[in-house]
Amino acid sequence: MKTDKTVAEYRIRATQLIKNAGQALGSDQPTMHEVAVWLVDKQPSLSRATWRQYRAALLCFFEDPASESSATSADKENAIALLKSTPSSRCMRRGVHTSAKKQKKISEADLKKLIVYFGDNAGIPHGVATFFWLLTGIWTGLRPLEWESAQLIVNAAGDHELHVMNAKNTNKRSHGLMRIVHLSNVEEQELKVIQLHLANVASARDKGMEFGQYYKQCRDCLYKANRKLWPRRPKNICLYSARHQFAADAKKSGLSKTAIAALMGHASEETAATHYGRRTAGRGGFRVTADQADVARVQELHAKRQDAHHDSRPCL
Repeated sequence: MKTDKTVAEYRIRATQLIKNAGQALGSDQPTMHEVAVWLVDKQPSLSRATWRQYRAALLCFFEDPASESSATSADKENAIALLKSTPSSRCMRRGVHTSAKKQKKISEADLKKLIVYFGDNAGIPHGVATFFWLLTGIWTGLRPLEWESAQLIVNAAGDHELHVMNAKNTNKRSHGLMRIVHLSNVEEQELKVIQLHLANVASARDKGMEFGQYYKQCRDCLYKANRKLWPRRPKNICLYSARHQFAADAKKSGLSKTAIAALMGHASEETAATHYGRRTAGRGGFRVTADQADVARVQELHAKRQDAHHDSRPCL
């Protein structure tokens, strides 16, 4: 039985997916079946967890009686049947870029070498876009896949915010469907790079390129840079390395575990502490801030786990 909160979160995600489908299909009002076909076609660029989450959100939305006014009965039935009958077998599988081969930090010296490399080789396809992706990951902590639906919003106070759909909102691994990364303290030049990166993602989509394909091209571009600059190094800097550096910088800057979890979309305060970049690799200079509602959700989840642990302890 889904809670009202879960249904509300699914509706937000489904609305965003329908919007993305419409943009890809060149339609302001795609039918439910068109959206379902679009999502099924995207399977090779989605992890199994992401596919399950997206499918659940659309099914919840499509099965809601309130949606009947905007769709025919046959359209709705066909869409639901397609989503329910499609297995996850075509989803993206892990390739050669395993976690064992990925660096969990990006040193300042390595970053400078990459700046020079991409600057001296301006003709490399997606070179500048790849470097922008790396920088924005260091500054905001987004997972590479989360840039597909990330939106830059100007709030009522005139400050910029990144609204992010949490990619790990399955199996209770995230504090909610979405999170907000506040950018009010980000430098103007950094904000411009974030805007350019989002524009690059949108441009690729407008040209008919699937996000997974664009992601792969930038990922491969960075891999080639690694092989050129550090041919003997066993571990590579990848786009996900930026998220590790973000965590390291947050720790170095003295952020609480709760704030880091809120910013990174984690359900547990211990995830970043255990699995992400070390404080010793941090450089400080941290400028983004967590949303208080996200912080409150992390605190609530932490309190529930503490209570559950206490209740499970045997009486002596």
